[in-house]
Order: sequence, then structure tokens, then C-alpha cells
Amino acid sequence: MDSVVRAEEPAAAIDRHSRILRLAGGRRIGYAEFGDAQGLPVLAIHGTPGSRFMFALTDEAARARGLRIIAPERPGYGLSDDRRGVSLAQSAEDMKALADALGLDRFAVIGVSGGGPHAVAAAAAMPARVVLLALVSPVGPIAECHRRIRMTGLHRLIFTGLGRSPRACATFFWSLRSVVRWAPGAAYRALMQRVTPSDRSVLVRPEVRANLQAAIREGLRPGINGALQDLRLFCAPWDLKLADIDVPAVMWQGSDDTIVPPRAAYHLAETLPNCRLDVIQGAGHYWVFGQFAHVLDAVQAALRKPR
Repeated sequence: MDSVVRAEEPAAAIDRHSRILRLAGGRRIGYAEFGDAQGLPVLAIHGTPGSRFMFALTDEAARARGLRIIAPERPGYGLSDDRRGVSLAQSAEDMKALADALGLDRFAVIGVSGGGPHAVAAAAAMPARVVLLALVSPVGPIAECHRRIRMTGLHRLIFTGLGRSPRACATFFWSLRSVVRWAPGAAYRALMQRVTPSDRSVLVRPEVRANLQAAIREGLRPGINGALQDLRLFCAPWDLKLADIDVPAVMWQGSDDTIVPPRAAYHLAETLPNCRLDVIQGAGHYWVFGQFAHVLDAVQAALRKPR
């Protein structure tokens, strides 16, 4: 594991929320901070593909609740340097390095969508420091349960098709990168056609559209290696002993999610020994972009509990 040299500001042209943590070996971890700079700390882990910008929508609600949102980027996304061939457990090393560098002794972890497995790994790596694991529409351990659960055609394409064909996966993400860069409107319209009416009611909001487009565009700006690595990890057996992760956890999952398989998320909730599952009937995948405050309320309550 790399040790930390220092945290530093990126070029001023990036944006006022962004930071870079430079490790002893020279590798960089990009992250952004939102909310109350002096507030209770929360590591917020973005989806796939995504970037630190994903949590910009939490800024006002987090500030109102006295929460400091720290949103790191995984290797290969945004400002973070590439780091290939790591397992889920190894990916948590970066989260620990960031928590150590920022002096975070007690904090919550939020994982949204593809950030879910990485949030679980962070909780497994730092059980004495993580007071709440908050999972929002997470990718579950699909390799462990895909034969026992019902998946839609899109779910199977993503998690048992693309994920097991490196060439097809690379073609998909290179195409996505080009479209979100040069024709973002077309990419967004295609997404709107694949989601539920409840999701469309959220995605149609101008601030949500701007946020998602910026987050994905920035995540794929340096290339597709971050997304490729994520999908490889999601489709392989997780190197985590889920039944041993006793960190208090809560999961919110839409019953009509068309992006990740809900039953894989349910399986994850059932396997974690201290997890409360809240199934949101009729909701799709993107409900949280209209209800981040609901998640932050649970996080705030956990962080305010005495040790």
C-alpha cells in the first residue's frame, strides 16, 4: 500500500471543490468536498461511470445538516491516476489513505450504485471507524447469486455479457465516452428511454441532468480504465467476507430498478449481518438524485450518536 505524502490543490481551472491527494509513490487520488467544511465527515463513493462531481447535488443539504461530504474518485476516473488489477479489498486502501490523510477518526460511508461494492470494502477495511454504511441502489455480488435471481435483458447484457467480454466492454465504454463528450443530449435521451417513469420524473430536472452529464463526462475524461476495472470487479466473486462485516448498514433499493438487479442488492442486504433494507416500491435507479436529503438525514443521525 502507498503511504501519503500530502494533499494538494489541483490546477485552479478544475473547480473550487476539488482536491488531490498525492501518495508516496507519486500516484494521485482526486476528490471533492461539499457541504460544511467543519462538519461531520462522510465518504461518498460515486457510481459507474462517474466522478467526484456526482455529489455536488448534496452541497446545500449537507451544509444544512452539518455534514462534510468527501467524494473520492477511484483509480482511472477524473483526477485519480490509473491503478490496474486491484481487487475490491485492495481498492479500499485508497479510501483508508484518504481518511488517514484527512485525519478522519469516525465517519460514515455512502456508496451509490457502482460505488456500493467499494463502500462495502471500505467498511470492511475500517470497521472501527465507519459508524454507518449507507448503500443506495448498489451493485450486489452478482457472481454469487446471478443464477438464483431474475435479471432483465439489460441486466444480463451489462453484468454477464459485457462484464465477461473485455473487448465488448471496452467498445461499449469508448462509445459512451465519445457520445457523452460530443453528443451529451443524445446520450441522455437514450438513458431516459431505458428507465422507469419514476426515474424519468427525476432525470428531467435540469439540475439533475447537468450533474449527471458533468459527472460521467469528467469520470471518462482520462479514458475508460476506471469503468473497465469496475465492471470486471462487479462480475467476479468479491474478495470480501460479507458475513463478517458487522458495521451498522442501511440500504435503499428501488423495486423497479432497470440499471442494477434489485435482487442482487437484496441478497447483499441479507448477507450483511447488520443491514436494514428499505425497498422503495415503484422507484427505479435514480430516485436518490431527487432525495439525497433523505439519505443524509440517516447519516446525520448515525454520526450524532454517542460512541
